[in-house]
This record gives sequence, structure tokens and C-alpha cells, in this order.
Amino acid sequence: MIVHKNSNIFILGMFLLLNFTSVFAQIPEWAKTNQHKKYPSSNFFLGVGIADNKTEAIELARADVAKQIRVKIESELETIESEFHEGDKGYITSEVKSQTKSVVSETIAGIEIVKVKKSKGKYYVLAVLNKLKYLSSLEFEMGEILSETEQLVGSARKLSSEGRIFTAVENYIDAQNGIPEFYTKGALYTALSGKKYPVMEQFTGPGILAEMRDLFSHIELKSVSGDDQKGKSGTVLSMPLKVRVFYESEIGEKIGVDRFPVLAKYDNGELIARKKTDSDGLAEFRVVAVPTDDIGKNGAVVVSLNLVKLPDVFKDLISKLEILIHYSVEIESLDFFIHIVDKSGSRYKNIEDKFASLVSENGYSVSDDAPFVIEGNVAVFNEKEIDSPMGKQFYVESVVNLSIIDRSDGKTIASFKAKGKGLNGRSRQLAVEKSHKNLKISKKKFAAFLQIAAN
Repeated sequence: MIVHKNSNIFILGMFLLLNFTSVFAQIPEWAKTNQHKKYPSSNFFLGVGIADNKTEAIELARADVAKQIRVKIESELETIESEFHEGDKGYITSEVKSQTKSVVSETIAGIEIVKVKKSKGKYYVLAVLNKLKYLSSLEFEMGEILSETEQLVGSARKLSSEGRIFTAVENYIDAQNGIPEFYTKGALYTALSGKKYPVMEQFTGPGILAEMRDLFSHIELKSVSGDDQKGKSGTVLSMPLKVRVFYESEIGEKIGVDRFPVLAKYDNGELIARKKTDSDGLAEFRVVAVPTDDIGKNGAVVVSLNLVKLPDVFKDLISKLEILIHYSVEIESLDFFIHIVDKSGSRYKNIEDKFASLVSENGYSVSDDAPFVIEGNVAVFNEKEIDSPMGKQFYVESVVNLSIIDRSDGKTIASFKAKGKGLNGRSRQLAVEKSHKNLKISKKKFAAFLQIAAN
């Protein structure tokens, strides 16, 4: 019998075609088309998952629905973000992105698995999200956000009119914190329903954020008294530094801002105090006359609004975030001899040099025959070995105890203490040396320490 080669090829081709058609025919129609008559796309999001493992197929089907929702949300949000002031877009974008992930995760909880079919070792899964069913819960959540925001904004407006600006700011910020979540849920609402959720004016781009911008742009900080004083080095200036935080209303009235946080620092960065304004917007700071320049004759204090709780996007709106208050320092002629040792009696020249520099900064001199001696000792008061990813580390805390001694009678007239921390992986000694370099020395307290010798 003769078998033609072409006949074999034809028979093989027909076999493969029939086999492929048979396998393909066993795949559910909804897995091929991503559609199902029982779950029309007008009322449902549909997702298909295909895998060798049933659990994996279910997760893939859920992820398919979530992906569609995320795409629709992000598309809607691009339109929404265009409403915002240019300076607010970055803030809104970053906050909304984190909210999108959260909202999509919440949405996944409402996804149902409605079809599971196994064919030729594969699992086919159909997942759906009922748009109408999910919309009802979404409307409730958005309604709650709107209600709370309406109360917060209403309260903020009332507080502003009463001059309680900082409390109003807190209310505005709480209200503003709801914007990203609301817009993300709003984008999901539009994706599910095909229409926008009806909102009140403060939830438009020029809403809450615009009110906050207007409020911050009318807040000012001014010096009231205490500028250009003179004081002896190390003594408290005779007048407190007084500042005022106020809000200028639409009619030009300057209303003191109650409870607004302000802080004062020397212009070298050392903190003086943190305060909150009184009901008239006033805050006072008692300041020690410490030289902060290079010649030991002048000092300056920076008083600023403490805006740590305020989003960065609003900080630049305040016309003056800080003010500089100057004073001059009266220096008496005074000499010191510095002698600092360890427990064995060996002198610590590097630490002596550190304190000699501070003496000079305060306008005084260092000499061997000075009438006053700054006597000190250095000691380690805490040490331990720490295991870290980089290996063993030596940790040391050191303290320097200083006293001023009057050479005329040998009496101790003042004392001072400074501490430092050091960490090193090579040796304990290097950690000790680092703790000496890291001594924390309050210039204000050191100036007062030296001033006692002048009294």
C-alpha cells in the first residue's frame, strides 16, 4: 500500500486542529471575552484569573478587577488635580496616591467570586464587583466625610472671626486632611456610576485649601519691644523680648492670635524657649546676654513661628516667619586660667582649648597668671559594647565638671557641667575621644557661668 506524504501532513494538521478546537471549546466563554450575560458591564466590573492553582486563579481574578478600578481612579484624579493651585498639586498628588492604594484595597473586599471552572488542569475564575451595591456604601462614607468637613470649616470660620486663628488653623488642617480621601473615593464613585458625586464648594480645588491660603497670608509676626538692648555678658537682659502674632482682617483690623506656638533661639542655633501666645497674640522671652558674633560684643535672637504641624505648602504664605532681635554685650576685663585633667591628673589640652575658645568668644582672656581658675576633671560615666550590623561598637558617655576658683582665697564660686557621647567600632579609646569632641555645651549657661566671676 502506498501512503502519500501530503496525505500524512493533511491528517496530522486535521488532528491538531480538532484537538486545539476541542481544548479551546472547553475554555469558558467569559474567560475568552471578559463578559457575562448575567453580569453586564454596565452594572459590574469583571475580572478573569487563569492559573494551575485555584487560589492563585482567584487572586488573579480579584487583581484584574482592582487593576481596572485603579486605572479609572487615576484617570479621574488627573482631571481633579487640575483644579488645584499650582503649589498644592504636589501635596494633593502624593496624598492621593497613598489613599488610592487604600481605597482599592477596601474595594477588593467587595469583589465576589462567581464562577470557578477547571479544564485540562487549568482553573478559570470570574470575579465581579457589583457597582450599584458598592455605590451605596461609598455614598455613605463620602457623606460622612462631607458632614465632618462642613462642621470643621464652619467652626474654623467662626474661630477666625473671633481672632482664635491657631485653633481655626487646626480645624482647617483637620478638614484639609479629608480632601485626598474624599477625592479618591469621588474618583471611584465616578468610575462606578459614570457621574460625579455632588459636593459643596469647599471640596472643589479652590475650596478649603484656598481658605487656608487666605488665612495664612494674613498672619504676621512683629517685634513689640526689647530690641537693641545692652547687657553684661552672662546676665539676663533687663527687658524681655516681646513679640506679637496677629491676623489682619479684611477691614484692616489687627487681631491678636491666641495660642500660636513661637520659639526663640540665639542666631547660633541654641534654643532659648518655646512659648504660646496669649489672648492678645503676645509672647515674652527672657534672654541672657550671650555674644553670638566673632568679636564677643553683639548678640542676636531669632524669634520664629513654630510651624511643625503645618504642611510645607502653606508655610511660604506667611509674610514673615521669623524676626531678628539684636542686643549688644558689655564686657568687663576678666582673665581665666584653664586647667582640666583626667582621673590620673594628666591634662586634657584639647578640651582646655575648646573651653579657652568659648572664654574668648565671651570677650574674656586666658592667661597663666589670671585671678580666676577654671578647674575641671573629665570622666567616663557610662560605657558599653553594642552589637550592630557593622560589628561590635564601643559606646561611651563622658562628663566634664568645671568650677571657677578665686585664687585670692581658694573658694569655688561657680560650677558647670557638659556631657558628650561617642561611638566607635575600632576601640574604646577612640570612642572616648569622640565623646570629648561631641561635648554639648550651652553657650548661654557657659556665659552665665563666667559672669559669676565678674560679680
